[in-house]
Amino acid sequence: MIYHFILNPKSGRSRKQQKLEAEIKAACKKRQLNYHIYYTTCVGDATEYVRSMVRISQEKQRFICVGGDGTLNEIANSAPCDPNVEFGVIPGGSGNDFVRNFTNTKHFSSVEAQLDGESVSLDLIKCNDNYCVNMVNIGFDCSVVKEAERLKRHKWVSPSISYILGVVVVLFKKFGTKMKLIFDDGEVLENEFTLTAIGNGKFCGGGFCAAPRAVLTDGLLDICAVDKISRLTFISLVGSYKKGTYLENTKAMRYIRHRRVSHFKMEFDTPVPICIDGEIKGAKNIDFEVVRNAMNFIVPKGSELKYKE
Repeated sequence: MIYHFILNPKSGRSRKQQKLEAEIKAACKKRQLNYHIYYTTCVGDATEYVRSMVRISQEKQRFICVGGDGTLNEIANSAPCDPNVEFGVIPGGSGNDFVRNFTNTKHFSSVEAQLDGESVSLDLIKCNDNYCVNMVNIGFDCSVVKEAERLKRHKWVSPSISYILGVVVVLFKKFGTKMKLIFDDGEVLENEFTLTAIGNGKFCGGGFCAAPRAVLTDGLLDICAVDKISRLTFISLVGSYKKGTYLENTKAMRYIRHRRVSHFKMEFDTPVPICIDGEIKGAKNIDFEVVRNAMNFIVPKGSELKYKE
């Protein structure tokens, strides 16, 4: 087994990164492991690094990145469905929503727990040619992610509150996305929706339980599409959306279309922003499908899947 740790220096190697590098070296040397530490140089570099390492060696390899859902998405898209590749993440993003699907998330920050962890086979969402690890968001949530990224550039805005501030800002803008959802059984939902979330995992936005019935191993997409509603109605329902209790909220379900399927299509009149694991892309038509057991994910020792079939 070859172990790779992928770090993003951003504006330089901080003390925290230097400490982590020292922990990695000490833990790997103690176990006499074959390991590499790689610092990325630009967007997409992590993907290319994984692909190049996979081309070089047919040996089993573990790639553990330091970052958030977007960073995990980047490396997972480099070698999906490869039985010799395992992916892991040491949380370092602003939301870190994917790891919320596991117990004892503190162990994800432990290098030793990562090295001693076992991998489990998890599903991925395929969106056209891209793979999604956690969740796809369209409409309001996507606009909030974009706004939160802008706000995080200000020193006075911490990553933990950027999403909440983003919600407040977007709430006072015009929102609503016209779309068509086409299901395999012939059902078609055509409407202007405030937001649509398609979950492999349950959480987005730093803890919003947008897909309460999503399970990473069940072969199903958890779809929540909220009709276009007024700001006051949105404010009255956002609490149950955050907690993931909207399915039991009679008032909320007057405006929410919830489906669980393994495949469906989505169409728009014009290309719209699509947020995939926190990274924004654009599309006019999307084919969504679950790919079973597409990612071997490292669960650190002391943690386990919180939600199972």
